[in-house]
Amino acid sequence: MDRELAVLIELVNEAYPELAIVVNVDDWMAQRFQPPIAFLLTQGVREEGRSLTSYQVVSEAAIVLHYPKVAGVYQPLSAEPLRELLRQRQFSYQGRTSGLSIEIDSSTLRIWRDKKDRTEIAFQFTYNVAVQRAATDKINEFDVEGVRS
Repeated sequence: MDRELAVLIELVNEAYPELAIVVNVDDWMAQRFQPPIAFLLTQGVREEGRSLTSYQVVSEAAIVLHYPKVAGVYQPLSAEPLRELLRQRQFSYQGRTSGLSIEIDSSTLRIWRDKKDRTEIAFQFTYNVAVQRAATDKINEFDVEGVRS
């Protein structure tokens, strides 16, 4: 599981601790789950160089909250717990286990409630990644020839 998905799982678990989470697209498309659940999907958009030692990754996230069905009627799940959590954290979230810190672009936060069985939430987020440097041997001994005092 990639770090982006891991931090989103932590975010959704904090906002909706009672919801099960599905991350496998095949299971979601085949509807192999029992609502209420949250389906999570991430996709990289682009990478931008920030400095010689790091670059910034821009990704999109989709969270689908599937409603439980009680007596044949869907019971909607509110998007407010997630929205309130993001506001409290000023649209910044750091995963505890993944260690990844993401900055959510509040202008891209979209919530669709037009389907009777689910709410869809989408947004873009960014995070910084350090550039991996090749390991090089350090020179600890210097041979100096022709030095006169």
